[in-house]
Amino acid sequence: MRLFAIGDTHLPSTRNKDMHRFGWAEHPLPLQRAWDEKVRPEDIVIVAGDISWATRPPEVLEDLKWLNERPGRKVLVRGNHDYWWGDSASKLRKLLEPFSTLEAFLQNCAVVMGPWLIAGSRLWTAPEAPPMPGGEMGDEAADLSYVERETRRLNTSIEDALKKEKQSPTPLRRVVAVHFPPVYANERPTAFSGPIEAFQPKVCVYGHLHAAGIAAGFTGERAGVRYVLASCDAAGFSPVLLDEA
Repeated sequence: MRLFAIGDTHLPSTRNKDMHRFGWAEHPLPLQRAWDEKVRPEDIVIVAGDISWATRPPEVLEDLKWLNERPGRKVLVRGNHDYWWGDSASKLRKLLEPFSTLEAFLQNCAVVMGPWLIAGSRLWTAPEAPPMPGGEMGDEAADLSYVERETRRLNTSIEDALKKEKQSPTPLRRVVAVHFPPVYANERPTAFSGPIEAFQPKVCVYGHLHAAGIAAGFTGERAGVRYVLASCDAAGFSPVLLDEA
């Protein structure tokens, strides 16, 4: 069993919003081919936010069907463009119910998938972020109220992970999955990097960054945590292998 991640699938929804203007030729076909070739049904795949351009639940159904048809058991993370997601966990659970491989999502909780204990939240742009290209696929402005809220959500998820870890009859491998970068290439500590590094996951995966903005994210090891950027274009339109059990 293996653990993969891919972020920023930016599926078209019934709004038929394509990615051609961003240089993503034939998207999502290259991702579909790589995913189907690389991932097996028993593998776990973290989908790290910005899943679909849909703004309402009815608009996202075809995109969820597309995800459901890809191999692997999925864990979904909300991105800043996932307006269809809403704030109700029970409504989201009902929306995902028909799609058997969309097994879990992170919303003020942690999930156990195979040997992995996965915590995380959407996060937001931290004040420590360097200047990055803006626009529709660029960065959101730092907003302290959003940062504070997402810090609370991240801590709630980590607390739930620690409870689940205590209850587990077997050892679990800690993983954090988020959408926004928790730390940037400048390596300045953020409100998010502290809780994550205190939790000491095996790996922390994130997305959100595209094109020229990719260089702004920190990747590699820091404070005992391996940080991986898995946004679709940063990953070469192919799920990224995070771990193997």
